[in-house]
Amino acid sequence: MFGAVALVLLFLVWIIPGSIMVLRETSLDKPNRIPQFYGYTVCLIALVIGLLSIASLIDSVFARMSPLQGASTYGQSLRSFEAFQATRATTPTFGRETPATPDTASEATLRARYDALVADKMESVRFDSSKTIVTEGLFLLIAIGLFGYHWRWMRRLGVPPGAG
Repeated sequence: MFGAVALVLLFLVWIIPGSIMVLRETSLDKPNRIPQFYGYTVCLIALVIGLLSIASLIDSVFARMSPLQGASTYGQSLRSFEAFQATRATTPTFGRETPATPDTASEATLRARYDALVADKMESVRFDSSKTIVTEGLFLLIAIGLFGYHWRWMRRLGVPPGAG
């Protein structure tokens, strides 16, 4: 919701001065500013998308490098087996009226549960980070292409006819 409000405000802050600039220029001897306004708008949007993509890429790379660092499964820490043992007793009950019965599983059973949870969490983080790296990488490449094309186009707009 906050992002949508910020986007609308940015749009209004960008469109209102542009509209005033376009409406004031009615003389034929003044250059038309609409292509410049369009070019700068596309460059600004490409820059914002590029910066957001870079931030998301960095986050995904860190998640992929250390998948268990921020990982927890319903309050259970998966950073080490000892942390798993210490936090599994404090797992929330999710609306149970009666207290949970103590788990009397052997250490071998707990180790097997821990290993299964770790493998599941690592695969989940690996998939999510790979998906994010690919999608944000594509967004970044598209943003770079749009920015580069429109920036060169804007520079050619400033060249007087016949100058080269």
